[in-house]
Amino acid sequence: MPVCTCGCGEETKRGKFLAGHEQKLRKELDDKVGGLPLLARLVAAAELYAEGKIGAEDLGRLVKLIFRQD
Repeated sequence: MPVCTCGCGEETKRGKFLAGHEQKLRKELDDKVGGLPLLARLVAAAELYAEGKIGAEDLGRLVKLIFRQD
């Protein structure tokens, strides 16, 4: 059986998440980053890196700037 993608380690009957665990993971990520707008900025930075538009050094700088936001 597949394991819940949220990281809880519990088995799912079908799908990637147990009931409510997708929202649990979303809230945990939101809290770690500091809000959905900053999470969106992290994703955008990762996309730039994946597309070869910025290098690892620039990605690191962007990530540090994003996490320093209040």
